[in-house]
Amino acid sequence: MPQAASAHDTFWDFISLMPESAHMIMWVMSDRAIPRSYRMMEGFGVHTFRLVNEQGKACFVKFHWKPLQGVHSVAWDEAQKISGKDPDFHRRDLWEAIESGNFPQWELGVQIVAEKDEMSFDFDLLDPTKIIPEELVPVQRVGVLTLNRNPDNFFAETEQVAFHVGHVVPGIDFTNDPLLQGRLFRTQTRS
Repeated sequence: MPQAASAHDTFWDFISLMPESAHMIMWVMSDRAIPRSYRMMEGFGVHTFRLVNEQGKACFVKFHWKPLQGVHSVAWDEAQKISGKDPDFHRRDLWEAIESGNFPQWELGVQIVAEKDEMSFDFDLLDPTKIIPEELVPVQRVGVLTLNRNPDNFFAETEQVAFHVGHVVPGIDFTNDPLLQGRLFRTQTRS
């Protein structure tokens, strides 16, 4: 029976047979993959969404989050020690930072592509395994997210947030990104 340390042959088989996973696996295996804190972790969308204005005019968008605290990581040995001593380290760190008034912030950036330019790249803009090079479409900074309070009712408030692709705010819409469509279908059929 495979043990935790040896049960990953199927994962590496998948990676070796799917070259489109190269970017993600290089990112995950880099020094940036083990964050020092959730407060110091970058985020970026895998999927391409649409921004739609009140007149119904749309464009494609990719979302990026950059921590204003900077990006900080830990080495593998340090991560193992932290996890072994306190498996809730990251959640506790975030909670305590907010409680002490050290509110974490992330800058929101977007890459915007006009719908008419969808086919102007040498890759499929809606392919979730691809990134849009920033030299082709620069990230535009549009706002800042500040976590300035902890939940009063942890389970009710965190459940209502429901970070999944089926919950979008007005002005954001879906594309024909095949992975996104698959996630939406699974979400809708389980509801």
